[in-house]
Amino acid sequence: MKKGAVANIQYKSTKKILTSQDIKEADRFHNDLGNEIQEIEKKLLAENLLSPKARKYEMLRAWHLIGTRINKFLGDNKVSPEEEKDFWDHLYGRFSVINKSVPTSKISNTRNDFRIASLLAHHSIAKLEKIGLWALWREILTYKAFKDERVLNWVLKKLEQSPPKTRNEGRPFLKAVSGRLKKIDTTVLSDKELVKKLDEVKR
Repeated sequence: MKKGAVANIQYKSTKKILTSQDIKEADRFHNDLGNEIQEIEKKLLAENLLSPKARKYEMLRAWHLIGTRINKFLGDNKVSPEEEKDFWDHLYGRFSVINKSVPTSKISNTRNDFRIASLLAHHSIAKLEKIGLWALWREILTYKAFKDERVLNWVLKKLEQSPPKTRNEGRPFLKAVSGRLKKIDTTVLSDKELVKKLDEVKR
């Protein structure tokens, strides 16, 4: 991808050449995102979900708030599918009171904390807290097999019936489900066929 630069800021784009209008729009997006990040941090501090030294007191609620605000921002500021990966990576290092520095190595989209927070925000905080803490949810939402909403809902229902106390306690079950569906395209399965395979997983 080509890069365009203005005011010491470099923008990545799928376009070969950035026009002056493209750069102007990128400047607006960059500034609006910076303002939104500041507002998110103010909200986190005001609700005592984060301390000034970047210690999250209630991590699940903090990340749920972050995800909710980011989702709203993306609803008002469209990001193309081609540029989405860059957007999530770009959030690292931009929050001054969130201890999330730029990773030293590339991370996949499924393990990007801000992307996970975005998915987290699709669930109510009451449901999230009933199932487990941020560490467990972070584990749940990284599995490729759970992208099928039917699989995710089945897993969450099982966890809700008997919530694990820790991420390590819940991990064997999550791995078992993922392993059972390995190399299976669940989208071609009917609900009945999928549930039959899932019910073979013992917890």
